[in-house]
Amino acid sequence: MAYGCQTFASGGARPSAGTVAPLTVLGNRAGGMLGARSSVEVSGAIATDTFWDADTVRVVGNVDVENGVTLDVAPGTRVEFADFYSLSVHGRILAIGTPEYPNVFTTDEPGAFAVDTTDAGCWNGIRFPWTSSTNLESRLEHCVLEYSKALGDEAFGGALSVVGFSKLLVRNSVVRSCVADYGGAVFCSHQAAPSFVGSLFEGNFAFTAGAAIYDLYAYPGVTNCTVVSNTVLNEEPFDATGTIHNHISKPRMTGSIVRANSNAFFIPTELLDSKAYYTTFTNVEGGHEGEGNVDDDPVFLGSGDHPYALGLGSPCLDAGNPDTLGLRLPPVDLAGHARLDGGRVDMGSYEGPGGTGVEDEPTLDERLLRACPNPFRDGTTIVGGLPARSRITVRVYDVAGRKVRTLRDGVADAGLLEISWDGTDGEGRALPSGVYFVRVDTGLRAASTTKLVLLR
Repeated sequence: MAYGCQTFASGGARPSAGTVAPLTVLGNRAGGMLGARSSVEVSGAIATDTFWDADTVRVVGNVDVENGVTLDVAPGTRVEFADFYSLSVHGRILAIGTPEYPNVFTTDEPGAFAVDTTDAGCWNGIRFPWTSSTNLESRLEHCVLEYSKALGDEAFGGALSVVGFSKLLVRNSVVRSCVADYGGAVFCSHQAAPSFVGSLFEGNFAFTAGAAIYDLYAYPGVTNCTVVSNTVLNEEPFDATGTIHNHISKPRMTGSIVRANSNAFFIPTELLDSKAYYTTFTNVEGGHEGEGNVDDDPVFLGSGDHPYALGLGSPCLDAGNPDTLGLRLPPVDLAGHARLDGGRVDMGSYEGPGGTGVEDEPTLDERLLRACPNPFRDGTTIVGGLPARSRITVRVYDVAGRKVRTLRDGVADAGLLEISWDGTDGEGRALPSGVYFVRVDTGLRAASTTKLVLLR
């Protein structure tokens, strides 16, 4: 059991406060080969600069990083809470993972987690309670925060609560399956202005308001984030709320995607009281005034390790803020794919169609994926090799990224796949001459595409 002490990799030394752990300290993990590392139990106050480098850091009591103190967390560390405990940061936390080795903050009993007001199977989040601005910036990068709740008298921000503090950067991270009365994922108040960049907020719940984020007299930045499938459980149709709920607040939103969230308010609302001036280049379901905003299906991949990556034909491609100065975009996206690809940043937390940052085998054998004839006039057949029985969706897009036809949506057996298209849209109307793209999605791995040329 170790707390108050500093936990290092074998043969290493703690990095100085305010720095990222050097690769020599991380040893085999930074080099891509996992080796044995210690597992430790922690609780209580952190009074001196501390470095957690363990496969699992088991939290067995409330943890408080004291003012002026830095807690460093090595990439790939699993911080596992044994009960309804919190991690309070009065000083500084640096939890900087990588796409290959993210840091995970979670419960030790996920099977007991439920969307209710009990504290079974959950922890109590990371809290920044009036953290002093004399500390250097805290950073959570390539982190996963899950199965956390805010309950009772402090039911604000299921995973993160930021009160009167602004020097926090949450980048390329995932906040999912968290619960609170206000702000299922995040609560910001009293002039707090943290920055959320390139992060995914998915499947969080608020009992009262703010399915994902609740802002109270706050000014957070939400840049190139994807906010999906979050829910306000309040069934009162006249209680105004939104996925991002703002009360006398001015969140600065740009380049994000906010869609497919739900609440019972009689006016379906994703962004409640967000100013048009501060909301730009964002895909908002139901629309929102502001420069560059759109209301279109983002064409998510819908499967694989990164189901919210953008597919071919997405209107979010090359549609983010053209002026990236000051946005603090990282060099890679949430999946490790180059963040700026094609000269302009995409909307949301993923860059490029189907980018995963991993060299996966294709869903279809791309040596077989083709259309014949191509170019064509009256009809063509798309051919591919399906390696296993799978649900399959085949869609056609025009060069502007608009879906014009769904050719197939159902289960297909392994083997040769043949799908015909007669050059018409979903209403049976003949489409004009031009270039079209066919995208084939399955429940296996990456999508596959081919280009068609229609001649009339």
